[in-house]
Amino acid sequence: MRRLATLAACSALALLALAPAAQAEGTEFGLESFSAGFLNGDGTGIHAIFGNGATADTRAGGHPFLQQTNFDFTTIVPPAGGTFPSGNLKDVVVKLPAGFTGNPLATPGPGKPRCSLSALETSGCPLDTAVGVVHVPVAASSSPNPSGTSGPNLIFNLPVHNMEPVYGEPALLGFLIPFPQILVLLHFHLDPQRNYALTATISNVSTAGTAYSSNLAVWGVPADPVHDPWRGSSGAPYISASNNGCLDDTPPGFNIDGAPSSTGLCPSDAQPPKPFLIDPTSCEGPVKTTISVDSWQEQGALDAEGEPDLADPNWKTYTEEGPAMSGCNQLDFSPTIEARPTTNVADAPSGLDFHLHIPQNEDPEGLAEAELRDAVVTLPEGMALNPGAADGLAACTPAQIGLVTAVGQTPVRFNGTRPNCPDASKIGSLRLDSPLIEHPLAGSVYLASQERNPFGSLVAIYAVIDDPETGILIKLAGRVELDPKTGRLTTSFAENAQQPFGDFRLHFFGGARGTLRTPLTCGQFKTSSSLTPWSAPESGPPATPSDSFAIATGPGGGPCLTSAATAPHSPAFSAGTESPAAGAFSPFLLKFTRPDGSQELTAINETLPPGLSGRLAGIPYCPEAAIAAAAARSHPGEGALEKASPSCPAASEVGTVNVGAGAGPNPVYAQGHAYLAGPYKGAPLSLAVVTPAVAGPFDLGTVVVRNPLFVDPSTARITVKSDPIPTALAGIPLDIRSIAVRIDRDRFTLNPTSCDPMEIGAEALSALGQTASLSTRFQVGGCAALGFKPRLQMRLFGGTNRGAHPRFRAILTPRPGDANIASVSVALPHSEFLDQGHIHTICTRVQFAANQCPADSIYGRARALSPLLDHPLEGPVYLRSSSNKLPDLVAALRGPDSQPIEVEVAGRIDSIHGGLRSTFETVPDQPVTKFILTMQGGKKGLLVNSTGICRATHRATVKMDGQNGKAHDFRPPLRAKCKHKQRKKHRGHHKKSAGRHRHGGQ
Repeated sequence: MRRLATLAACSALALLALAPAAQAEGTEFGLESFSAGFLNGDGTGIHAIFGNGATADTRAGGHPFLQQTNFDFTTIVPPAGGTFPSGNLKDVVVKLPAGFTGNPLATPGPGKPRCSLSALETSGCPLDTAVGVVHVPVAASSSPNPSGTSGPNLIFNLPVHNMEPVYGEPALLGFLIPFPQILVLLHFHLDPQRNYALTATISNVSTAGTAYSSNLAVWGVPADPVHDPWRGSSGAPYISASNNGCLDDTPPGFNIDGAPSSTGLCPSDAQPPKPFLIDPTSCEGPVKTTISVDSWQEQGALDAEGEPDLADPNWKTYTEEGPAMSGCNQLDFSPTIEARPTTNVADAPSGLDFHLHIPQNEDPEGLAEAELRDAVVTLPEGMALNPGAADGLAACTPAQIGLVTAVGQTPVRFNGTRPNCPDASKIGSLRLDSPLIEHPLAGSVYLASQERNPFGSLVAIYAVIDDPETGILIKLAGRVELDPKTGRLTTSFAENAQQPFGDFRLHFFGGARGTLRTPLTCGQFKTSSSLTPWSAPESGPPATPSDSFAIATGPGGGPCLTSAATAPHSPAFSAGTESPAAGAFSPFLLKFTRPDGSQELTAINETLPPGLSGRLAGIPYCPEAAIAAAAARSHPGEGALEKASPSCPAASEVGTVNVGAGAGPNPVYAQGHAYLAGPYKGAPLSLAVVTPAVAGPFDLGTVVVRNPLFVDPSTARITVKSDPIPTALAGIPLDIRSIAVRIDRDRFTLNPTSCDPMEIGAEALSALGQTASLSTRFQVGGCAALGFKPRLQMRLFGGTNRGAHPRFRAILTPRPGDANIASVSVALPHSEFLDQGHIHTICTRVQFAANQCPADSIYGRARALSPLLDHPLEGPVYLRSSSNKLPDLVAALRGPDSQPIEVEVAGRIDSIHGGLRSTFETVPDQPVTKFILTMQGGKKGLLVNSTGICRATHRATVKMDGQNGKAHDFRPPLRAKCKHKQRKKHRGHHKKSAGRHRHGGQ
């Protein structure tokens, strides 16, 4: 909230330039003396009008009788005699004290024009445009000195007028030396290097005359009648029109003492009288005025912006320090604020209208209102940044705004060039009304580059007043602090310019991509502030005006919420494969969304339908070190690093994630990647979702959410449970509205081979600890097109005689591309019985669940190979307690430690038609290349021969059902290694059986 550049006609100098005479050798051009200050009207003698003998005016916010700038040039005495200035003045730059300002609208008054350049040079300026008087001794070669001595030929006492400024500058003062005719104009601008204090400049002074000195007095209240004797004096008879007929003309040379040329009065009709000058409202330190001059002989350099480069030694610089202001405790400071969102709907994107009003006192007998130094404004809790605003947003760099100081350096300073910020970085507009300017001053608010801003902060803004008509350009930097837990916003502008203004209006853009988000609940919300004037600390503690606004409509235009706890938790959920063809590879899509006014998501879990799986073969894991490296890039600014150079190898990527954040219909989206990773939190594998939180100009770091993938041992059904999802980063509420996952690695996600109706289940956990149970229908088609004809080979090893306990091996080989097996029933031939006497130890279900089965409960081993896996699943075969008469036969399969997937293949053992049967009623809908079951023989052998098995062919009865509903029943032989004669005796029989088995459905 900056203050306006004020224009005052403060001091500048009435220097007139010189005859281009040669400078004496060895004599340096400069000033012999210099004085400046704010003076009371208690001077002595006739020179009181120039401040001679007057005391300093130190009233903070007061209106001095006059402001004086007085100097004398150094002189030389050439060999021919006489006394002359030591150089020909070219330029004058006067840096007026910080906080000192002037009101160019004070005179000639409302609705009256200021003096034009043509009037000054011809007919003369109106009396009520006079704002001071200048005393200038001038030497002109064409006008001999009547006294016959060297020195000035003429001494002028001239009115200084408030001029119509040229386009592009705020104020202009001017006077005309009638002989030789020299126009002197004092230009004003706000100096960005001095926090927009006023600087007055006279450039390229004419060489038609040579000035010896200058004494400029600018009046505090120009319409004060005390100035009437001097308002129209020209000091010369040659331009009588400048006297406007109110003073008698005086022949040249007779007013050297500086007295008025007559006792006539030239009253001003500017009513009511208003102060033209305002003293600083700060009581800190001495009041400094600096003057710099150069000559035509030794010209000072200009900087890149065309301003005087005062570091050049050709500029001669002098400083006058006056006493500090006093009485700051007498100044009034009564600001008020208004703050309103651009919508009264809860949990909606919004802009903000902010209005700061500071009353102004223009009573010439009173004191000015203290000027604003520091402003701190805190929005109510719940009013936070809207992430959705980042979409399409840009930021303004230090170079584009013209930042001069380094990051973290105070005070913050800018150059004087217009900003070149991109339009996409504009987030608001400004309007400032000043008592010093006839029209409102407009400006813009820009988003500053993250961290590359004056504060090195995540969020900062630039407020820029840019008025081409007056040339007023003020840039200021606002620091935006974010509560790390709530996201509450506090914005501060420090060390504002000491310039008065009445109203400052700031508008942050609203609409669907509004900069802010309104609170979730309805009610009254308070904006607070702490406003410190330049008169502090003498004037007391900061002012703390506040304002409240109402949120009266519920989210989405619905009913109001009374508290966050009453917000619904009703996210929407959808999921499925892109191409639902049975047994086919297809991308898998999953999406959660939540509406405005609902509870935030903090975790999501999904349970996939049986048979929906992924092909892990050939995919390397993202290493744990790489995941840790990605998680370490969690600081603001490091998301771009992850984006440019992902921590996980591309070969481990299986899909992408798209996260939508921000209120309203247009959230902003951040893209992440899903990588296959190893065991995590007890799950055999996991997905590491790595999302660089980069949106628009914001980079909040990298978010890593690990998702363990649990595999149901009985069904191989996969359940995904996410780690906590952050709700805020670096104080910015993420306000996540959608999470979309696309697992689209080529030939990765595999559909089931069952066309039964199924569902994908999900759970959504909220920030308030509530859980929403969700589901969506899932079903594939085309099962009838899948074949189903697995092969099963069985063999006995060891003793073939009756009573022997052979080792048993079965090899199941499904055909590639067929439907997966749903159930299997194998009835062994009557040649094999179960020897219950060999059942020594049975693993209980409790022991099995705890993976603590006794070693003696192991009776075999199993091994399964799958095209989805790089490694086989294998493990022991137990007898496990059952609710049936006989124990169950359970193969506990497990992958290697790097991929410890566990699958239980459980078979019920019973008797049918006097034979032994094993039935596996639930087989996971997963493709298997080969399944090998080996049962022990000998003392641990469960099978016992009831006859000599080499004497005949013994066939098992196998019944298989496919996941697609097709059945395959066949009778494969139970082979054994018989002696040579037996094999020869039955050779033809074996060949005949083999042929029948091949054609009959082995």
